[in-house]
Amino acid sequence: MISLEKRSVHETALELLRKKINILRISIEDNREGLISDSKSTAGDKHETSRAMAHLEQEKLGVQYSEATKLLEVLKRIDPDTTSPTVRLGSLVETSLGWFYLSVGLGQIVIDGKTVFCLTPLAPFGQLLLGKKAGDQLDWQGKLVRVLDVH
Repeated sequence: MISLEKRSVHETALELLRKKINILRISIEDNREGLISDSKSTAGDKHETSRAMAHLEQEKLGVQYSEATKLLEVLKRIDPDTTSPTVRLGSLVETSLGWFYLSVGLGQIVIDGKTVFCLTPLAPFGQLLLGKKAGDQLDWQGKLVRVLDVH
């Protein structure tokens, strides 16, 4: 299998989270400006419904922004240059199922044509990987998964 560099996986994850946070920040600002301009108009019930929907959207965006910034802080605390023979937070794990970066739950990213799944150690598969080392095997949904390497 083609090897991946853990630092590039980590940097890509950081970049994706920063972009997501920036998009959310812009959306929050745009929504806030819309609320301000809406408050200058008074069109009755339709206006109140529209305003309530905009407030709900603002709250939803705020929650997403808060969660994304928390994930970024967790990711920033991971040192991609640290290695361990056993899987732990910050490990890049090559398995018979593919590549996994135990960090934060970002889902799938592609680096140099290889798919890497960024998952939290609290995810079910992440919990199974914790403490494993190269050569270990685990059962995942009825499939035997081999740990090929831990970076």
